[in-house]
Amino acid sequence: MKKLALFIPVILLLIVSSCDSRKSKIDRLKNSVSEFNNNQKSIDLIDYYPKDYTEIKTDSIISNTFKVSVKNFTLKDQGIVLNQSIKNLNRTSKVHRVFVSNIVVSVEEKIIYDRQISVEKIRDLKSSEFWNNATLEHVWVNQEQSNSEYLSLGVSVINPTNKAFRLYELLIDRLGNERLLLIEDHS
Repeated sequence: MKKLALFIPVILLLIVSSCDSRKSKIDRLKNSVSEFNNNQKSIDLIDYYPKDYTEIKTDSIISNTFKVSVKNFTLKDQGIVLNQSIKNLNRTSKVHRVFVSNIVVSVEEKIIYDRQISVEKIRDLKSSEFWNNATLEHVWVNQEQSNSEYLSLGVSVINPTNKAFRLYELLIDRLGNERLLLIEDHS
């Protein structure tokens, strides 16, 4: 009987101590997952086109008169956001890098034209949706249209968000005077 009298209070103590309103394993797991999710930071993933810094440099001599150096390159700190998507805590952005071009033209060993061309320099005076997300695509020497009096450069401008483009001709004379002509407009 003494054993039973000792055994009953121990059992009652165990029962009372197990009902102290502690959380169950499921509740603790849910709490841990919730706390983990609240401590997570969003991740920004950026997919660039072109993926890396790009530079294309060409040197030309036209009609034994014009020496031309054209360097097309991407800017590392500027881009045009094509689209964004958010899934869970990840934000993915597709970005088209902005291009610019450095052009140096000399005649008889004297530099007559030394400029950087970008969309801001050739933007039309009249506003258009095309220019909102436009970037220079490429500048090249048009050898067929060039002669000993005028250097002809092709200038391509694109808007990658709406897949539009414009093609210009930049004419430079022997004194370094320039004239920009719109050749094609697909905007």
